[in-house]
Amino acid sequence: MKIKVAAIGPYDFVKDIIEIAQAFPELEMLPLGYTDIGQTQDLVEGCFHEVEALLFAGPIPYQIARERVSDQKTMIYLPHDGTSLYRLFFQMLRENSEFFQEKKLRLSVDIIKKEEIFKRLEELEIEVEEIYVKDYDLSATAEKEIMEFHYQLWTEQQIDAVFTCVTSVYKKLRELGVACYRIVPTKSTIHDCLQRVQLEGQSAYLADTQLAIGILHVENFSAKQASSEYEIQRKKLALQQLLIDYGEETQSLMNWTDRDEITFVTTRGVMERSTNGFSRFTLLNQIHDQLNLRVSVGVGLGRTANEAEQKAREALSKSKISGGGNCYIVMPYGNVLGPLDHHYQMEYSVRSDDEERLKWARLSGLSVGTINKMISFCETNGSWKITSVELANGFGITIRSARRLLSRLEQCKLAKLVGEEQPVSKGRPRQLYHLTFQVPDDISS
Repeated sequence: MKIKVAAIGPYDFVKDIIEIAQAFPELEMLPLGYTDIGQTQDLVEGCFHEVEALLFAGPIPYQIARERVSDQKTMIYLPHDGTSLYRLFFQMLRENSEFFQEKKLRLSVDIIKKEEIFKRLEELEIEVEEIYVKDYDLSATAEKEIMEFHYQLWTEQQIDAVFTCVTSVYKKLRELGVACYRIVPTKSTIHDCLQRVQLEGQSAYLADTQLAIGILHVENFSAKQASSEYEIQRKKLALQQLLIDYGEETQSLMNWTDRDEITFVTTRGVMERSTNGFSRFTLLNQIHDQLNLRVSVGVGLGRTANEAEQKAREALSKSKISGGGNCYIVMPYGNVLGPLDHHYQMEYSVRSDDEERLKWARLSGLSVGTINKMISFCETNGSWKITSVELANGFGITIRSARRLLSRLEQCKLAKLVGEEQPVSKGRPRQLYHLTFQVPDDISS
């Protein structure tokens, strides 16, 4: 199995990466050098669908790309750590040995943490008078700010040398006559990162090839559309056309059973891409908008067909229980995602080994899956204050059931009544609860 990797960075860095990558026959390298760090985004967008992994020559191009692309790709950068400083001090010793003889060093450094620098100085027994460190913050002016930081210190004669991780800053400062040294990752660092790329690429490949089975349930299809047999057949033909298009798009095997269920089989990788990272299921909306049919969808991921189908059934059940007309996904290790394409999409586990959550479950008499679901719902909404109506809408249950659930949590001191909310329309004020999820000391034992 070949893993195609894009190496992105300054041309000389990329050259070093490609040379060392020859020791990894499973990696197929795509060299993408730049003269300006601003070219990073264009390079990433140009190769994103051609490669399995992206390797950046430092944290800055990595952060630029990470801000603008999804998490569906392995992305790794070469760290600028303290080990990179050894070569610089040796270079300084060769070029300006007086730095180490006549006086203590005064330096300005960017990107690398101050603690890392002092650790290496202590190991080398090098004394310094002053070190100025510029942390990196991702912004449109970051490169300019780093340049101005070093040059101002130099012109004010507060430093004797500059250590920089930014190639463009290094070149400009050298042109201005500044004693500037470029921090580059060591060969061992490059080797370690390539090894990590290989391992993560293999892991992603294995995950991609997991089976994904989806089950679509058309609610009361025959009963609701029974104005005539011809109309039922037309609806079925139109639905089949949508399913054929979806099957072609996702390279899925489709099967329509006799109980108004459609099953499709594909891989996790295809499913993840077609749902935009498990966040949308567009087929569901297409069926509703074009055919006015209500469909519940459950998708299961697993290493075997049996495991994937079991999880698909579990996901479909959650879709129906929450009111139907939506899509849930159950992951290989039990995590539940859904409902997809909703503003309150949750991710929670039906299991837990967290002692606190197990205590809350025992205390309230609720399942740990329900506890996890409530925590996920609050985190998604960004608030731990909730009404029974909000909980009912989020969980797809009746308002009465939501009231009972919140009342039970209040009784065991896992929720507190903190106020009321007046609905926009006429009606009784809604009680507002604050979920605490902390086991009281007097009953925790």
